[in-house]
Amino acid sequence: MKPARRLTLRFVSYFSIFYLLIISGFIICLVFFFQSLIVHMGDNIHTMTSSEIEDNAVIEKGKSIKLADYLVKRAEENAGQLYLFNESMDIVDYTGDSCELCGMTDNEIMALQRPGMHTWEIPKYYLLFLPISSVHPLFEEVLQNWKATGGISNEVLQRLQDKKASVEIYNEQWDRIEFIGERYKKLHKPQLLEEKYDIFEHKEFTANAALEDGSTLVVRMPNPSYKPLEDPFKNAMFLFIFSFFGESIIMLIGVFFLSISISRQFVRPLLYILSRIERLSQFDYSKVRDKKVHHRKTGKLKRKFKLFKPVDESLNHLSERLDSNERQIKHAEQLREEWITGLSHDLKTPLSSIYGYSSMLASKDYEWTNEEMRVFATTMQEKATYMDALIQDLTYTYQLKNKAIQLEKVLLPLNIWLPQYEDEQVSVKVYGDVMLEADELLLKRILDNLITNAKKYTPDGTKVSVEAKNIGNEIMLTIADKGPGIPQKELDNLFERYYRGTNTTDDTTGTGLGLAITKQLIDLHDGSISVQSGAEGTVFVLKFKH
Repeated sequence: MKPARRLTLRFVSYFSIFYLLIISGFIICLVFFFQSLIVHMGDNIHTMTSSEIEDNAVIEKGKSIKLADYLVKRAEENAGQLYLFNESMDIVDYTGDSCELCGMTDNEIMALQRPGMHTWEIPKYYLLFLPISSVHPLFEEVLQNWKATGGISNEVLQRLQDKKASVEIYNEQWDRIEFIGERYKKLHKPQLLEEKYDIFEHKEFTANAALEDGSTLVVRMPNPSYKPLEDPFKNAMFLFIFSFFGESIIMLIGVFFLSISISRQFVRPLLYILSRIERLSQFDYSKVRDKKVHHRKTGKLKRKFKLFKPVDESLNHLSERLDSNERQIKHAEQLREEWITGLSHDLKTPLSSIYGYSSMLASKDYEWTNEEMRVFATTMQEKATYMDALIQDLTYTYQLKNKAIQLEKVLLPLNIWLPQYEDEQVSVKVYGDVMLEADELLLKRILDNLITNAKKYTPDGTKVSVEAKNIGNEIMLTIADKGPGIPQKELDNLFERYYRGTNTTDDTTGTGLGLAITKQLIDLHDGSISVQSGAEGTVFVLKFKH
């Protein structure tokens, strides 16, 4: 995978995780909020749907049919009874201690109307919830006692105390003139009006009756099932806010550590890379190891920094390339200086001869004979010819370097073409039919340079051997002599020296650029040249593609 794509995926994964943490935290807060409300609402039997109870509402074991325990508990919490009817309107089971509907006919049950009644249809059965007010039995006892005696018996008073109930008398002006039992806040008359039945919303149960003297008797007792919606809503809101801030703190801590992780994984290696680039700008190509980025033993990048491995490798390759280029530049500068020195030497020497002889000829102090002047002129001509050849060769090398020479290739049968070089000093041998596609004039110059050079160093009585053969997909030419060999120092720079480096008074048969031009011409043909030299002689090997 490409580094850019890996880096993109890394950042996408970080921010995706961050986004998921935010969403999950928000969902958790909402779950806590709604769960608190659902717990309250779940206790209300009136919010229960048929889909919630149809699967496990009825437990059938043989002939025994009974309501599930959770429904029995739910009926008690809602201050009422559950009745299970079959399709024939027979009571199959009920909750509570007594069966209020068991003595009633079907029509009486159908005509029954009580606030808070609720029915559900389930497979094969029907459920009826019948609310039972816990205050009415106590109210009936209190009312009978009050009408009979004008007071309350000790037994009824004890029951009032057990249930923390109270009996209150209000006059026609609705002033509370008497109360027995628990002291509650005074009621206002509209509070006795019938309200929609909701067992969990009533803080207390009340029952009232008008007395003969125009006063009103009211019995009040606390509702044990009182669960106002405001309290769980407040609790849910508190839990939501607490969860929100708690999740925010956790997210803040997570962002802090995520930032540190990103800093370690990206900032540290970036600083290392910038330091490497700075060192490269200062021509320092040595390898650098950061203990926080690299392993101490292996020197490789640590696992969490593997993303930057291609960059590190590229910097290493760049350092090696720049170091190599700098060495090559220094080497080229050295060769250039040597070349200029050698060229200056090769030009200065013949110029000195020409200047000396011309000065002698121009001198009035001496009369030169015709023979002497002819000798001077011949020497000056030789030096001028050498300089002209040197300049032509230099021009030719630059033309080859700039690819200004165009090849005109033809197919040459070497078994016919090569024998032109055979003489007393040269033997030619071609193995089989060797057909070489090359520029004939340039190939002739290549072989002229190599064969002439080999003749120069071949001892008397030995021959230069020229051979050609097919080897696989290549054609190989060899030029071998029996000379003393080439010193290793000169052999290393044999094709790079653009000057002879010798005094031109010793030998003016060459410019010293022959082998350099030869290699350039062979390269122009997409060929190669190599040389092997030792005490037994020197062998030049040329290879060309078919």
